Amino acid sequence: MGLIKLSDAIENLREELRLAQEKGKNKNLQFDTQLIELELEISAEDESGASGKINWYIFGGGVDAKAKDASKHKLKLTLRAVDASGQPIRVSKLQEQLPG
Repeated sequence: MGLIKLSDAIENLREELRLAQEKGKNKNLQFDTQLIELELEISAEDESGASGKINWYIFGGGVDAKAKDASKHKLKLTLRAVDASGQPIRVSKLQEQLPG
């Protein structure tokens, strides 16, 4: 699998949460997903050229850890799940409450 761009991993997480939301439609049991905590092993690599851009990668399966030990970093992200208007989302499209 190799290295995965951080932006691709976050986009994949966004799509997985959207899919979970769709699958949760009309379910009695629902989950709030306001805070999402990710702890990742990442690598920062310079992009060749004059731009000075740094790309951030997540270590995926099949990466030789010994070869990348010198550039490994831990990154912890706390994301707040919101919809396009900034409102908190649920893993469902309905906002029904379970009987208490």
